[in-house]
Amino acid sequence: INYYGFPRGLCASPNEVALHGVPNTRPLEEGDIINFDVTVYLNGAFGDCSAMVCVGDVDPAARFLVDSTKQCLDEAVQLVGPGLKLNEIGHFCHDFARKRDLHVVSQFCGHFIGSELHMLPNVSHVPNSLALELRPGMTFTIEPIFVEGSAEITDALEDGWTILSKNGDWSAQWEHTVLVTEHGSEILTSC
Repeated sequence: INYYGFPRGLCASPNEVALHGVPNTRPLEEGDIINFDVTVYLNGAFGDCSAMVCVGDVDPAARFLVDSTKQCLDEAVQLVGPGLKLNEIGHFCHDFARKRDLHVVSQFCGHFIGSELHMLPNVSHVPNSLALELRPGMTFTIEPIFVEGSAEITDALEDGWTILSKNGDWSAQWEHTVLVTEHGSEILTSC
């Protein structure tokens, strides 16, 4: 979609790349983990999702990171429904990570989505004060980024997009676009 000049059709973020990795010619290797983040624009609306892939046999810590991040997303989606306060998602994700000795990148977040890709309000994955009550019809992404060690990240690299964990710690991210329904939520993306 050439979003703000992003030079590829998807983000590919391996290992210590926390987000917005620009795909390149580096071959994936046994033991790598990588996030693929894809945005679609169809019939006037955006959809946004991402998923992790483990390349061959990965070490137990990397597998734990990937699986924990996915479990957090799945359980956060289950919380969504009318009456939930938006900031409860952030509190949940933060607590989920902390109980597993993982850390959440706080500088990037989910977002409301529709005719535009990134719409306000943002959906933080850490404790925050945005107590907006969810109502049927609201559509947004949940996309926590967990890091093994410190959640500190770098500024974008020379390509203007790729962001690394500051200490080289590995990261994982999963994302869905979620619709608030009358009785809960519906996942609008499939990864």
